[in-house]
Amino acid sequence: MAPETSTSAERTGGRRSRRRGVPVPYDFRRPTKLSRQHARVLEITYETFCRQWATLLSSTLRTSVQVELDSVQQYSYDEYAATLATPSIMTVFDPEPLVGAGVLHLDTPLLLSCIERMLGGTGAQDQPRRVLTDIEAVLCRGLVERTLAELAASLTSILELKPHLQAIEQNPQFAQAAAATDVMIVASFHLQVDQTGGTATLALPLDPLSAALSAAELRVASPEELRIRRLMRDRLDDHLEHIPVEVSVRLNAAQLRPDEILALVPGDVLRLPHPADAPLEVVASDTVVASAVAGSRGSRLACLIVPTPEESSR
Repeated sequence: MAPETSTSAERTGGRRSRRRGVPVPYDFRRPTKLSRQHARVLEITYETFCRQWATLLSSTLRTSVQVELDSVQQYSYDEYAATLATPSIMTVFDPEPLVGAGVLHLDTPLLLSCIERMLGGTGAQDQPRRVLTDIEAVLCRGLVERTLAELAASLTSILELKPHLQAIEQNPQFAQAAAATDVMIVASFHLQVDQTGGTATLALPLDPLSAALSAAELRVASPEELRIRRLMRDRLDDHLEHIPVEVSVRLNAAQLRPDEILALVPGDVLRLPHPADAPLEVVASDTVVASAVAGSRGSRLACLIVPTPEESSR
């Protein structure tokens, strides 16, 4: 059977097809090097990355964002690059300490929609497939660098990844991130930004990951263990919310010499170095958590929480 170049849609449906029991084509002349155990380790890791990436995009774009993992498969670099459209946003990074290069590919219309939101627009209009302007390229670089930071955080269970963005290519044929026959692990993601959907892929070289994956699969918990951990974490959060914590409100402290302290007698008045228009500090366990102004509620003293001086100056 001749090897077929899988389209983005085929890769997206690969994992869902396996879940439904639908047969997936297999080329016996090109046996897979990605074992089922290694694929499971990566799926668990990338699902964590999906949650962190969705949180990053939601806070950056100020809208609802969902990121789902579609599949984790192996391809040669040549096959992977052939599936990418031109022009296309193909970011190449150094996955230190791994040898080789990694690739994060983003759907161009989806990225342009995200950039429009970052610039204050709605991002709801259909976006063209074109090359980025200089300003758009700068915004894209910043977004990709923060995405790579979230990727490194999600891969800590496998290795201490320190990715460094090297280049942003808009023609996949010019991005020689690896040799044509090098095997890559390609993870496909579906992104839903409000009403706009798109795809993204993450490719890492398989051979440098093999040792790390073999060690990591021994540390991955079973689904039942993960369920129990989530249950215990939720219970802990519920109990922590109801634990009483001592909170106090204080003025700026005054400094006195030992002889001045020893000379204090009832009726003495101390001048505190606290401006009359400055807010008080709300303190819990010697940590300032908020600012407040003094007041009363009925017959009791009280304080009103107000913005901190840093927040007021913005």
